[in-house]
Amino acid sequence: MPIDNQLEVSVGLTRAILDALRTVNVDAPETLLQATGIDPDQLDKPENRIPLKQQQALWQLAVECSQTGDFGLHFARCIQPTSFGLLGYMAMNCRTIDESLEAVVKYQFLAGQGGEFTLEREGKQVKLCYTPVNPGHPATAQRVLAMLASSVSFGRWLVGEAFRPRRVELCQEVAENPLAYEEFFNCPVSFGAPRNLLTYDSSVTQLAVPNASEDLLQLLSERANRLLDSVSRRSGIAARIASLLATQLTNTVPDKTVIAAQLGMSERTLQRRLQEEGTSFQEILDDTRHYLARELLRNTALALGDVASQLGFAEPSAFFRAFKKWEGCTPGQYRAGSS
Repeated sequence: MPIDNQLEVSVGLTRAILDALRTVNVDAPETLLQATGIDPDQLDKPENRIPLKQQQALWQLAVECSQTGDFGLHFARCIQPTSFGLLGYMAMNCRTIDESLEAVVKYQFLAGQGGEFTLEREGKQVKLCYTPVNPGHPATAQRVLAMLASSVSFGRWLVGEAFRPRRVELCQEVAENPLAYEEFFNCPVSFGAPRNLLTYDSSVTQLAVPNASEDLLQLLSERANRLLDSVSRRSGIAARIASLLATQLTNTVPDKTVIAAQLGMSERTLQRRLQEEGTSFQEILDDTRHYLARELLRNTALALGDVASQLGFAEPSAFFRAFKKWEGCTPGQYRAGSS
């Protein structure tokens, strides 16, 4: 099954796209749902999930209709704690911002599989990084902006304006209105960066979350663990692996042992689960590379050698052989036919 049909996202964040469209005076944004194949009734139940492919299509239409260069910021301003569902309630009941960030990283797939948040600690600084599943999609830049900006909005909802990053780094090219970005984040913003990330002073992440309840957090965590297992079982372990591979395929291929550890299981258990689903790690890797290759060739101007590197191929020639096996033509021919 193609990777874009396996990955899912929650309806809470999808509803926020419609809310953001209303703030930029787009009339009847619900009409966009029909064009993306999203059933409006699906958005009425917080526990529902929809294919990432459909949400990405909605993102693209939203960015086009909004006619703004910073739709992701409008999205972030519409975010409510309930937009993140159970994950949001967990973050509200952690003792500190740092523990809230740890919870977000651990349980992020409850909100969606459109990308991966990771935490890095360097001395007295903490970096929150976000890697999208599909960097080549036309709406990815605004979707990434929305995810990072929403994390800031949520943090400010928890502890107030004291929650602000030291700096912001975005892979996207310089924005039409960079001042709007700096005004929102209240710090310097760099464009054309190698990664998408927010850097915080550790003193900020150690801010206490008011009214946090350890007992309630325990109950929520138990519920989250059951839901995470349910999501994995329903969408399959293959979808979780595809999501992890899609966000980590850059210059190298993540080792199967590393992926197993990230999923909280042994390599042997991972192998057994994949056999139960009738697939293999190599098959998922090939499908993920194939999907990302098509997106990068269609939607970016990256040199073919750079595309190969992005997909973890050691040599461009290996990528060319693999792509011809997948599509029956060379990457260059595919790009020319897609233009």
